[in-house]
Amino acid sequence: MLYQAELQQNKSNPECPTILVVEDDRDTQDFMIRALKAEGMLCVSACSVGEALHLLQKAEVTATVLDWGLDRSGAEVLAVAKELYPRMPVVAISGMPFEVRTDAVVNKADAFLNKPFSATVLTNQVKQLIERARKTPSIELPQRAEDILPLEQVQTTYIRHVVELLEGNKTRAAEALGIHRQTVYAILRDKPED
Repeated sequence: MLYQAELQQNKSNPECPTILVVEDDRDTQDFMIRALKAEGMLCVSACSVGEALHLLQKAEVTATVLDWGLDRSGAEVLAVAKELYPRMPVVAISGMPFEVRTDAVVNKADAFLNKPFSATVLTNQVKQLIERARKTPSIELPQRAEDILPLEQVQTTYIRHVVELLEGNKTRAAEALGIHRQTVYAILRDKPED
């Protein structure tokens, strides 16, 4: 498992992704961790469903690599991961002789790899999914009633984002949004001080 000092180090460098590696075979787990660390990623590891669920609650995880055949089904970890972090990529893996891919994809895994796989395939898949998640806009449609935000809050976030995209040009942002520029200025004045 990753030590607290390494987690603190990662918080000071948000560009460095933290990958949760959930694998009950120690050799396979070590192989994946070495491959991901060689690409500049930090790793936290779990050998069981319970450990994985605990780490999902405690660590700020960027992506998860999840063995489907643990002490219980990997579907349990995937469900909690998607509930806590809907945009976090999850790569399901399995060496089971029967078709697991369908089960993983139906349960909303972002990718699936059959064991054995190369370090290059693993790291490229994880990097691609992280990059895709980074490019996904941060405003999401609510999935549960408790996720619903006031329309004004969503509007404010969207306007601020447009201004940032247009390098702070409020007049251009107002034109692109089809609103009066005084509305843009008013929204930006409401921005809390950092």
